[in-house]
Amino acid sequence: QVGIKVEWTDLLSSCWLVVMAALRRVLMRTALPLAEAAKPAAPSQLVARTFGTTKAASPETPLMHYTATQQATSSINHRIFYVNVVAMVLVYDLGSSMLDF
Repeated sequence: QVGIKVEWTDLLSSCWLVVMAALRRVLMRTALPLAEAAKPAAPSQLVARTFGTTKAASPETPLMHYTATQQATSSINHRIFYVNVVAMVLVYDLGSSMLDF
C-alpha cells in the first residue's frame, strides 16, 4: 500500500484558498452594482439646489400657537423678578449717588 501523508498545514492552506476564492467571487458580484450606483448623474440630470428659497426651517410648535405651561411661566417670572430687583438696586444706587440727602 502506498500511504498518502497529508499535513494539517497543507489542508488549512487549501481550505484558505477555497474560502478566499469564494470571497473574491462574492465581492466581485457586489462591487459592480455598487460601482454603478456610485457613478455621478449626468450633467443634464443635475438639479439646481435651492437652499432658503422654498420655506424657512420652523419649529415643530409655531410660536403663534404656543401656550406656555404653568411651570414655564413660573420659571420665566422668577427670572424676570431677579432682573427687576437688580434694576431697582441699580436705579436706587445711581439715584442716591446723584442726589445729596
